[in-house]
Amino acid sequence: MDQSYELYAVYRLIQRYDYDGATEILENILHLQNTSFYTLVLSCQRAVNFNFLEAKKLTDLIPQSVSSAYPSIHTYIQELPLLIKGDPHPIFNELMDQLVIQLEREAYTDFLGRIFQLRELLYKYAVIEFKLRQEYSLRDRIYQKKAFEHQFKIYRGLLNGIKEILIQGGGRWKKIVDVLSGKKMGDLMDIRHRTIVAHGIETATLNDIERIYGSTEEILEDLARVFQWLNIPMRNHKYKAINLDLEKMFTSLAKDT
Repeated sequence: MDQSYELYAVYRLIQRYDYDGATEILENILHLQNTSFYTLVLSCQRAVNFNFLEAKKLTDLIPQSVSSAYPSIHTYIQELPLLIKGDPHPIFNELMDQLVIQLEREAYTDFLGRIFQLRELLYKYAVIEFKLRQEYSLRDRIYQKKAFEHQFKIYRGLLNGIKEILIQGGGRWKKIVDVLSGKKMGDLMDIRHRTIVAHGIETATLNDIERIYGSTEEILEDLARVFQWLNIPMRNHKYKAINLDLEKMFTSLAKDT
């Protein structure tokens, strides 16, 4: 039976980072669940949902000959233990990757939700860097709200307390506040608070975002500046590179299907 439509659907879903949809077709229609390709796509699906432990369990099933043949997949596998540990730099890059993925999916409400998550973590990371000159795993207790407020003697609201601490530092610390709590970012977060990912029932649209910020690229550029001020190395989008290698694997697999 001709399965060209299903094969093309898998290809397009992977291009859009819809690994969940791709695995459904691979398993239920194409019956390719016993291939390394399927296992890798399923691992990516777990990873983009921040289930790094399960993602690693799946990559442990991949033959080394496969991973070593594709540089981006090898890098992906090597990074999973760092993500499981909560290493800040890989996690921050993962969150930036997520922003691009949500834009590609046109999931603008989730895009704002991810910005909110990244913004709070960057703020906490900045305070820890400024006050303690020490790096902790993002899974460390210090990142929990009560422990963080106690450590830095914040008594009048988390966000206000963080801003007061960083503004005192001037220089790059104040620049971080200017971006993460500037008018444009504040207006974006107001939209987020009215959506279903927060306290409301609204959804966000691209028009909403562009009306406030000009373009989504400007948002990503501002966040990249915060990364630079915090000395967080930015890598290229990991899943874009992975998708290119997955497409090569899939082309070879499709010839035999």
